[in-house]
Amino acid sequence: MTELDATAAHFVEAGVTLLIAHPQRILERGLRIEDVVHEADSSTATFFRKFNTKSDFLTTVVEHLSRTPLPTDVHGTVRTQMANSGGSIRAGVSTLVAHYFPAIVDQKSTTATLLDHVFRGPASAALAGSYRVRDDAVLDAFEALFAPEGGAFRRPFTARSFAVTVNAVVDGFRIRSQVDAASVSADVMSDAVLAFLGAVVDTSGHHQHLDDVVGDVGVPVEERPLPRDPRAAIVTAARDEFGKRGYFMTRMDDVADIAGVPRAACKILFPTKPSVIVAALQSRVDRLRESVADDQLLGLYDLTILQNHMLRCAQLAADELEFMDALLVAVAHDTYGEPEGLISIKEKLNLPSIIAPVIARGQDTGIFRKGSSPVDLAAGITNTLLMRCFTRRQNSPQDNATFVAELLLDGLSTH
Repeated sequence: MTELDATAAHFVEAGVTLLIAHPQRILERGLRIEDVVHEADSSTATFFRKFNTKSDFLTTVVEHLSRTPLPTDVHGTVRTQMANSGGSIRAGVSTLVAHYFPAIVDQKSTTATLLDHVFRGPASAALAGSYRVRDDAVLDAFEALFAPEGGAFRRPFTARSFAVTVNAVVDGFRIRSQVDAASVSADVMSDAVLAFLGAVVDTSGHHQHLDDVVGDVGVPVEERPLPRDPRAAIVTAARDEFGKRGYFMTRMDDVADIAGVPRAACKILFPTKPSVIVAALQSRVDRLRESVADDQLLGLYDLTILQNHMLRCAQLAADELEFMDALLVAVAHDTYGEPEGLISIKEKLNLPSIIAPVIARGQDTGIFRKGSSPVDLAAGITNTLLMRCFTRRQNSPQDNATFVAELLLDGLSTH
């Protein structure tokens, strides 16, 4: 590609701008030198000092049409994002797409690329070279994503056909975004890439063919025997789904399928996602309540009872990470839209109610201040502790409980 000085580059940029901004006008009257000179805020004399003929100028414009920066150091970028997302493929892909999405759907660069294809076409070595760079970037991203799992392509896909397909998907989204921007988002694009990865990439080590994962249409679904303990199977499947997809993206139909329980039976046992959370955590919450009652029977100091309870809560948050994360999200949103007769998750797993009586007794005996109601104080302590565990999960339960205890209980105590 011809290297240009600043003045010549300015004229070329003006020509590219006119092509992109006024395609109908260019179609009607051509790319006129006077329009280019005006756009560049220069003179015709200066123009012809840089380009001998209009043909020379047009050739240079076409050479410089698509100058969109190609991705660099994709491997390092992906590895950093994977580390930040705890090794989650979904989170890594979503972050990667979000990172590049603005450049992908940029209107000016997309239009320039389309014009580049029209004017230079299949004979363009530059276009072919840019596709090779993009294909290499896709394969760098693949290696960074799947190297720890040893992912391989399901036949008949190869590294080349995989990269070509991913870039074709990206190009499709780019073109669609120019006429229907509302339908194209980073989330939609990342979901499409993830769906393709799920079909094409094999992490089982079985050297599968694509036919192994794409079933024939019309073949009856093989009925599996009902698990010996359907409730336990559903809870186990829900834990995995909450951990992979989060509360909102988890679907009970998917949980039922993974658990090997008919969907209708799953709905009978667990009508809603909150009902699964209750089933998973109810016994642990009951033990928390029993432990506080035992501490009271043993005559422990009320401040010590709260400290013990906070440590047990922090341990619960660490042991039941997936369900406690789901609980926090569910409680933060309205859960009263459940079927009539279903006990609310807020009633069955009411953690603040466990320590509210302890705080009330401490206020009556003068151990704790009386500035706020026991219920409000219990809720504040519990919510702060769980949020600390949620945002500082790399810390030990002891560290999180101690931090919140020093932050809140010292201010609550009258001594």
